[in-house]
Amino acid sequence: LNVEAGIVGAGAEASDSVVNISGGTVGDSFEAASGSVVNISGGTVGSRFDAESGSEVNISGGTVGEFFEAESGSVVNISGGTVDDIEVNSGAVANISGGSISAVVARGGNSVVNLFGSEFFLDGVELDTLQPGQAFTITDRGGDLTLSGVLEDGELFSFELEPRFSSLSVFDSESTLTVTLTVPFLLADCNLDGVVNSSDVPAFIQLLMAGTYLEQADCDQDGDLDFSDIPSFIAILTSL
Repeated sequence: LNVEAGIVGAGAEASDSVVNISGGTVGDSFEAASGSVVNISGGTVGSRFDAESGSEVNISGGTVGEFFEAESGSVVNISGGTVDDIEVNSGAVANISGGSISAVVARGGNSVVNLFGSEFFLDGVELDTLQPGQAFTITDRGGDLTLSGVLEDGELFSFELEPRFSSLSVFDSESTLTVTLTVPFLLADCNLDGVVNSSDVPAFIQLLMAGTYLEQADCDQDGDLDFSDIPSFIAILTSL
């Protein structure tokens, strides 16, 4: 089902199907049942959107109303758009790399929220020991604690790490919360530090000699990492 314009009424249900929403409006109480994949790149989805067990929801744009709920066994990937709030129940996984999200509620020991971004701060103190690409688990909880930062798409976020329902964002003391530092893709950034300079030379040589493929080191973009990448690598460095 492709929704590009118009209105889909309340109570719609997707079961073992693919729904692509790029425009228009889908009414309240939309359900993504088991086996369904919902891709939202535009348009509006009303309140009480429910991602049931076995479903996948990918949000890259558009607007999702309040009381968006991810049930056990569902996976939600948010890379853009606007989400009023999301409740991640025990057994559900939410991967958040972008978008504007007002609040996150993570319930139970098996609920997982993974954040991906370029900067993270715990109570105003930068987490400056994070290694790119390596997930770091935040175990701290408390009403006075705030996790903030910049998501992968440049959107700012701030969530209180309150374990009880006394604030907008709630992270159960047994829920899993991780942050992963990401860097923008840069051709020739062989040491993955987000900068292309002479410090990438040793990493490029090491990858080349080991025969380990890394897309950033594939400087001629032919799908292989070999000696033919050397001229392109040198050309990128000397053009800086």
